[in-house]
Amino acid sequence: MLRMHIGGLLVALLLTPGIVTAEELAVIVNVGNTTAKLDAKEVKAHFLKTLSSWSNGDKVRPLDQSDAGPKRAAFLGKVLGMSATELERYWLEKQYANAERPPAKAPDDATVIKIVKTFRGAIGFVSKEAAEREGVKIVLIVQY
Repeated sequence: MLRMHIGGLLVALLLTPGIVTAEELAVIVNVGNTTAKLDAKEVKAHFLKTLSSWSNGDKVRPLDQSDAGPKRAAFLGKVLGMSATELERYWLEKQYANAERPPAKAPDDATVIKIVKTFRGAIGFVSKEAAEREGVKIVLIVQY
């Protein structure tokens, strides 16, 4: 009886179309940035501009993505600890309090990478594959 049950499980596993693996996003900075690694708390501080400059004095230039897909949801939830609505409210309050503008929104990974390569103070998030392919500095990897 136990052999039949185990045999059935093995057949079910073999017939499963594929094993689902976790996706990964990479938080990236310009290669000229002296920062080697950041944890989620540090990324949050830079992205929300509670830290407005890097250790070398460069102005922090965070980049968001306009795509409301799973990668952005993972960044907001796992790194910022916020929903899209909470982030929007945060920036509205910050704009009202001190005219601080929210991060620019890029339409895709390629645009984020292009901007990060251009500005030394830039920080953004893209798929890990895109970051590795394009040769930008990865400071944090997040699985989702």
